[in-house]
Amino acid sequence: MNKKVVVAIVVVVIVAILAILMFIGSSNVTLMAGDSCITLPSDYMLDNKGIAYKNDIGIFFVSVSGNSPKDQKELFDAIKSNGKSSGYKNVTTDKVNGFKLYEYEANPDKLKNVSSDRKISGSYETWKTYSPYTPYEDVSDMDVTKFRYIAYVNENTDDISELYIFTNNTNVDLYSGEIAKIIDSIAVVEE
Repeated sequence: MNKKVVVAIVVVVIVAILAILMFIGSSNVTLMAGDSCITLPSDYMLDNKGIAYKNDIGIFFVSVSGNSPKDQKELFDAIKSNGKSSGYKNVTTDKVNGFKLYEYEANPDKLKNVSSDRKISGSYETWKTYSPYTPYEDVSDMDVTKFRYIAYVNENTDDISELYIFTNNTNVDLYSGEIAKIIDSIAVVEE
């Protein structure tokens, strides 16, 4: 065989191997919970607990059992109307890719119980009180100074998944374009 042909074949093989390695090395990170998934950029690293980390940001995604969409709405109605004095900020709802989103931001050290609006029916007055909920403390060693919580309700199945984005650095922007893309990447897991 001609030396030029051999060199050309070797170059083609090396380029193909490099392309494959670049493709494998640049694949995104997918977190799944129940019937849904979110996609993170490839520079997030997963630990053995399923938490994705990049610099001072931690992210985890879990499926919720025991709550209904009605429960989620009641909690967010309470947070929306009475949460500011209990440490909740930027309380919003939205719809993305067939999911209803409920979101808030908080500093875990400043969270307090939040109560629903009082309802009077005859001689009865009723309300619910919700305790602060910061589950990342159970799985992360990071000393969290602020976090974003996003509950996704699949509008077709009523399954609920929760996304927690947290940091120990008060200067970290939890509203960056990259974080927005992660939140909006919610999708149904294809079987």
